[in-house]
Amino acid sequence: MTPSLHQASQTLTTLIYEAATRYTGWQDFLTAFSVHMGSHAGMIWAHDFNNQSVDIHLPGSGLAATWGFTPQAMASFASYYGTRNVWLENPALHREGAIVTGSMLFPDYHLKKTEYWTDWLRPQNIFYTAAAIVELRAERSTNITVVRAEKAGNYSAGELALARTLMPHLQTAFALQRKLRRLEVLSQSSTEVLEMLPFGVLLLDASSLLLYANERALAMASATRLLQLREGAPLYCPREADNGALRRTLHQAAQTGTAADGGPGGVLTLQGLTGERLRLRVTPMPSWHAPFGSASAIAVFINDGNNLTTSLLDTLRHFYGMTVAEARLTEALVNGYSLQEYATRQEISIHTARTQIKTATAKAGAQRQVDLVRIVLTGPAVLQRMARRG
Repeated sequence: MTPSLHQASQTLTTLIYEAATRYTGWQDFLTAFSVHMGSHAGMIWAHDFNNQSVDIHLPGSGLAATWGFTPQAMASFASYYGTRNVWLENPALHREGAIVTGSMLFPDYHLKKTEYWTDWLRPQNIFYTAAAIVELRAERSTNITVVRAEKAGNYSAGELALARTLMPHLQTAFALQRKLRRLEVLSQSSTEVLEMLPFGVLLLDASSLLLYANERALAMASATRLLQLREGAPLYCPREADNGALRRTLHQAAQTGTAADGGPGGVLTLQGLTGERLRLRVTPMPSWHAPFGSASAIAVFINDGNNLTTSLLDTLRHFYGMTVAEARLTEALVNGYSLQEYATRQEISIHTARTQIKTATAKAGAQRQVDLVRIVLTGPAVLQRMARRG
């Protein structure tokens, strides 16, 4: 290592570990790294090869940073041009811990024939890129990318060597920051209450990574083998169809949970070959009123049919002023039944069920059905009853 490379590495390594313990510190590192790499712009961002989505905000992680890009350029990248990025066409070339250049990922002589170059790269005077693929988890890569003009030439061996010396430090710092974030979430969480609940509870961050699972959730996942739980990793279903549906629902809920456009969550039923069954209710936990810590963006409530939340009628009527019919319907939704399933079971019309749930939702101070379920599951109707039982 040359003296200049060694000095640059020392300077940047110091910034890396400062960033891991300071929520906004990655901006300082990215700026310095871009300059040392002879680049006029850079970003820390994520790409999901499974659904081809781009995440430039990395909400709740403190990792996101940009330098040298206009807000308009980043907005267009996130909304459209990220999916036209020809440097992402071959997932096999994106390996965790690798340092890659655009020339390794896509032929330079074809680049100017692409929509990506014509409409996004060229207006920003970008032709060459280099990226550190710091993490790759369940087809989602988290990357530190720098770019520069064609006249600046491709990235040199010395510049790429600098990036390689930083890679182990970047991976350690990302893991450290995730661990510190998890500890922060758990310090803000009512985990003792969560352990008392009669159903499984999972808390996930805005990247759908598992932050917390109560003992009941771990036991049900272990007994049925329908869901794999690992701290710091995405939820995983062994059945491909189930896994795809779960990931789509979680992704949409995470967007809602971070104040972006997203979905209201939903109910998924996992069925095993020998009768095992789990119902998963996915619900956004928006940071502005999350009861389990500001970094938790999604909650997943699990039951296996043996731990139904029953006897809520009196408490729902007491706390929210619901009628018997409204309370009974709300109790069914809490246990993972859909509106149509409840209507069929009770032999009432779907119109009647919708009228009941609309009134019950309003009485609980919610605007949507998913908010009603979340409020009940995390509110006094359930928590106070379980505290008395404990």
